[in-house]
Amino acid sequence: MEYSPLSRGWALPLGSLLFICALYWNGHGTDLGYWTSWMQQMAQGYEHAQANYPPLLLHWFWLLAKIFDFAGFEYPPVSPVQLKFFVLLPVLATQLWLCHRVECSLCERNVQPLESPVFWAVVASPALLLDGPVWGQVDLLPFLPMWLSLVYAFRARFFVAGAAFGVALLWKFQAIVILPVLVGLFMRRWRLQTWYYAPQALAGLLLVGLIGFLPFIWVGRFAEMFHAAYLGNTDIFPFATFNAANLWYLLVGNITDMHQPLLADGGWLTPHKLGLVLFALVSVVCMLRAWLATERFGQVVGLAMVMVLGFFTLAPSMHERYLFLLVPLAALGCARGEIRTGWLLLANLVVACNILLVLPLEGDAIWRQLSWLVIVLTLFALATLGLGLRLPTSVKIPHGGAIAAAVVGGFMTVQVYLLHSLNRVEFDRLGRVYLSDIKESYFHQDWGRLSRDASVSNDPLNIYGRSFDKGLGVHAFSKVAYRIPEGANFFHSYYGLDRAGESGSVRFNVLLDGRTVWSSGAVGWQPPRQVLLPLRGAREIVLQVDSLGSITSDHANWAEAGLWKTAPGGRILSRQ
Repeated sequence: MEYSPLSRGWALPLGSLLFICALYWNGHGTDLGYWTSWMQQMAQGYEHAQANYPPLLLHWFWLLAKIFDFAGFEYPPVSPVQLKFFVLLPVLATQLWLCHRVECSLCERNVQPLESPVFWAVVASPALLLDGPVWGQVDLLPFLPMWLSLVYAFRARFFVAGAAFGVALLWKFQAIVILPVLVGLFMRRWRLQTWYYAPQALAGLLLVGLIGFLPFIWVGRFAEMFHAAYLGNTDIFPFATFNAANLWYLLVGNITDMHQPLLADGGWLTPHKLGLVLFALVSVVCMLRAWLATERFGQVVGLAMVMVLGFFTLAPSMHERYLFLLVPLAALGCARGEIRTGWLLLANLVVACNILLVLPLEGDAIWRQLSWLVIVLTLFALATLGLGLRLPTSVKIPHGGAIAAAVVGGFMTVQVYLLHSLNRVEFDRLGRVYLSDIKESYFHQDWGRLSRDASVSNDPLNIYGRSFDKGLGVHAFSKVAYRIPEGANFFHSYYGLDRAGESGSVRFNVLLDGRTVWSSGAVGWQPPRQVLLPLRGAREIVLQVDSLGSITSDHANWAEAGLWKTAPGGRILSRQ
């Protein structure tokens, strides 16, 4: 079938347009703060790096520093949009490659890209867009070398496969999840006469690793940076789940100690041990399947998807973003006709919703429903893609491309509206607007994330036994800034430690236009107090919480924090 030139070539311009538009959405202040800090360090040289991240991103920051210095530009960029754009240029390149590869694969199968749900679910993927410019992370970067390692391992070119896998690990340690599939593909080709395959794969991996860490070896910091990037990361997030809609969210709740016994009488059964055992079982299944029953590359893609799902659903210390690699794997598998389209649509749904629950939406009820969906999806993937069971799931949807385009477009429209609603300031009948109902202009926090109408651990706001429906949940050190809207003349809030921070000690501060106008002094586990301040024509208000010692348990709440047109009746003006 012959196509006109207009039938293809849309992936790159559409993908670029949506990516750049998404740069103007709200990024996560904590992550952007990390980028800024690491860029400042790399501008001074490799001997000053303090990041706990694999080296390729740091090499990119070092290169950007040299380019900006040569051009005479300020580095790092001050504008959040410019910061995200330059940090995520490699992400854009990877995303455009993915979109282009999907379009080419569809054309090779005589499928019109613009009429395919796969095309729209990749080019306008809410998961890809939300996890990239909005979130400010780089989860897509290891995908291309991961994909190449699977391709070349299937072809028994193990030196290239090992090298590609090494590049993936240098982008992000999360790429380790496909190792059981690679081992199974190696075993599939292994014979006594072909023992040299193992040295080939290992040589490719070690060579790439040596090159990637060479600058740190040169300055004598290899052991320190290797430990920080890989070994030390296992102790950073000691939770059963960290905003991840998975098995542990259902069983123990969000941000729970992964070493806490699951049974009332204690014992060895903890999320950490049980999660690792369950994930190990999934890994063994996928390795054996790759070894004994892989005849088509599509089966390899399916096994990689099972590993990503199993890792996210069962293993402890999961983040909401760790399911992200399911989307590009499903995208290329579906575009090649080796994976059913429904997998890509479901992957977009569960990944995008999981990220949105942390960004503008939030909500325990939806989180639990999503957790059930992820668990069922994992079991279904294990049965069909992992074990190869045939289930009656074939459903043909007429005009699937148009329906998918409408669904994706509607989804994106709703999200734009939600983000827009946070920018719109509407005072209620009392002349008040809560800060949790509007978008912050800047946010930075040393631990956790800014929570709207909930504590930093996603529980109801509570100070010394008193509950609040509205407010901000933070963790010291935190700094959140808002532009003061026209008509707002007073700021009021209750403040105190959350019930999860009984042993903490903090200090609350309010800054107007960069100047500290109020400070609470030391605040421990005590009843809520309140602050009322005149704004006096200020343009920006900053709420800051400082830790007084260790940040352990410094869960702090700005309860009912809001801006008022007139001073709330019956309240005393706080001393400045």
